[in-house]
Amino acid sequence: MKPSNLTIYVLLLIGLFISIPAFAADDAFKDSALSWQKQAVDTRAVVVSVYEELTKLSDQADANAKELIDDAVIQLGEGDKKLKAADDLMTKESFEMASSDYNMAWQYYVKAATAGLNAKRIITGQ
Repeated sequence: MKPSNLTIYVLLLIGLFISIPAFAADDAFKDSALSWQKQAVDTRAVVVSVYEELTKLSDQADANAKELIDDAVIQLGEGDKKLKAADDLMTKESFEMASSDYNMAWQYYVKAATAGLNAKRIITGQ
């Protein structure tokens, strides 16, 4: 029995409708990954500027401030690891995982910034 043109047409339409959500999901994950990448990179730049300022003030730091600075450095390092992992995933077009790793990098950078700003408040008495 030979399939009719209508049957072939219907099967092609079904295949098309099945594949569209997959492409849309890939685009959504790619957009998410790019958004988190920007946020992580921008936040990292702020963290580094706070750290540079803290290194100028660190001679005046008490033990609590120094502990916060050390914590900020650790968090920055963890963020850098996640950022690199996410960059590698982007080259492999694994957008969903890259998005997750960029988000984690951003979270580490926020923790680093918080620790750094708290150390600055202690050092400057603000």
